[in-house]
Amino acid sequence: MNGSSPSVPFVLFHRPGAATLERLVPDPNGDACFRMHPWEGARAHSDVIIRGRIEQGASVFGDQRPRIKPDATTIGGTKRQDHMDRVALAKTRIEAGEFEKVVLSSSLTVSVQLLEAEDVVRRQAQAHPDSFSWVVRHPEIGMWFGSSPEPLVEGQRPHFHTACLAGTRMTHTGAQTDPWTPKELHEQQLVTDTVLRSLERSECHNIEVGPRETLQYGPIEHLRTIVKFSATQPVAQVISALHPTPAVGGVPREAALSFIHSHEGHDRAFYTGWVGLEQGDTVSYYVNLRCASLQENQLTAYAGGGITNGSDPAAEWQETRNKLTSVLDPVVHWVK
Repeated sequence: MNGSSPSVPFVLFHRPGAATLERLVPDPNGDACFRMHPWEGARAHSDVIIRGRIEQGASVFGDQRPRIKPDATTIGGTKRQDHMDRVALAKTRIEAGEFEKVVLSSSLTVSVQLLEAEDVVRRQAQAHPDSFSWVVRHPEIGMWFGSSPEPLVEGQRPHFHTACLAGTRMTHTGAQTDPWTPKELHEQQLVTDTVLRSLERSECHNIEVGPRETLQYGPIEHLRTIVKFSATQPVAQVISALHPTPAVGGVPREAALSFIHSHEGHDRAFYTGWVGLEQGDTVSYYVNLRCASLQENQLTAYAGGGITNGSDPAAEWQETRNKLTSVLDPVVHWVK
């Protein structure tokens, strides 16, 4: 299968911790709805909404035959110096008091052959078993896939939770771990504080903040805090208050989004939007963090990082490469 657009939408996904994949069979009378919402500043993109019924799919580990990953050759994307220059500019704006944090992303386009949809989502689920992994083919957008460790709104009405995720480092091995740096702790705390204010403003109640934890995602680790809350208002109202979160936009929101729009240099499309399912009273929407599109054998992936006054431009560029590795390594062989 390549990235050509089918006439009938196709959705295959893996819930965190599940043993099997699931398929959404398009059906206008179905009780489930898959939705992919674009980044707020995306050009010429609108919500993808597919209603249907959910069917059990194959086991995540059902096919253990070794498969050779196709080679991926870099053909385009953000240049290292351009990204570093944007980070340096963002730091000057932070020092000037325009915002405290802004998230800057980079894109990477590679040429690749022979990617099958089910193989893509199975490999993502195997690599990231505690994330929401998915693939969608749609006549209007071609093929997109991803695997997100960050719930935006998840739960069963009226009880939900969201995640405050920020800070990135390479995964530690062995018993010894170094402490997180002040820059990473500060970045993650900014996200948590902003999420709590957003929930309060949107009239959510019974808000409970969990402990800060280290979350492993393939070759990297993040800081994450889960926040539980209750909401009787429409889920769309809660999502509007939360998103774009400081983990994908910045603090304060409007100033950071303005900087991204003026300086980032590429269209995020569905990257850093949100994606997931609703079925009855059950809601599972995730921030679309680690994702890629496939169009005519060209795969474009995205990765970003939070810029604060403690950021180093070279380190921020390397962080995007590490995150791109977590997206691409499960499905292709990419040499940086």
